[in-house]
Amino acid sequence: MIRIQLTCRPLQRWAMLCALLTVASPAGARQAPEMLLATVLDDTGAPVTGLTRDRFTVRRDGVELEVLSVEPASSTVHVIAIFEGLAVTQRQLTSTLSRFIGSLDDESVVDMQSVEGELDTAIVEAIEDLHARSTSRPVVLLLGQASEIAPSRLQSSQVRGRRRAADLTDDTNQIAALLREHSILFYGISVTDVPLNNLESLAAETGGHFHVIAASDALEETVSQVGHELGAQYLISLPSSSNIEAMPQVSVGDSRLTVRAGRYASEH
Repeated sequence: MIRIQLTCRPLQRWAMLCALLTVASPAGARQAPEMLLATVLDDTGAPVTGLTRDRFTVRRDGVELEVLSVEPASSTVHVIAIFEGLAVTQRQLTSTLSRFIGSLDDESVVDMQSVEGELDTAIVEAIEDLHARSTSRPVVLLLGQASEIAPSRLQSSQVRGRRRAADLTDDTNQIAALLREHSILFYGISVTDVPLNNLESLAAETGGHFHVIAASDALEETVSQVGHELGAQYLISLPSSSNIEAMPQVSVGDSRLTVRAGRYASEH
């Protein structure tokens, strides 16, 4: 049965960033194969399963790489769901969480984390928590977005403005590096008409996706889509390489299918 718990604890963000990014490799350790976690979606956004190794082509800097193996990734995930400024009612939120949990397998874990302070700090807290648990399929799911006060045009001392959606404003490179370093997929869903380019880029760098939807009535279907996607991904094994800075590009030979990929490691 899926376990749900609430997590909220303080963290000195930049100190933890430095600590988590400092990962020592044992001297003389044998270089492991390079691993990718890939998602294949059809033109409706539904995950495509059952693809075999011969369907996948992987290139780095235009050079085709040998694909050692392709196998289904474990459908059991550990998700930390962060809630921040989600424009829905409590009833919609409860229903959304039930729908998300129902889309995961029974062994998955969902932790719920509130935001105290800056959103980027909350994301780093979630990364630190997942790293400490050494889970093999870690995921951060952001429900909502950062927010800011929009100046009001009304000439009244009682009206200062209103809250509106905002993108992450700090440099996201270190957070992106943390997510990649610990093979953490980053997903998000926001109900807004404001572009959230930094959050979308952050998710794309991990192989995840940030959904910006126009209306809250699409929230349940979207979160269910994320859950089903997490249970239908592929592990791609490549020969070990010293050129791991350049992220390989993965395709499946069908322009109607969308492929997302990020680095994967069984230990974080």
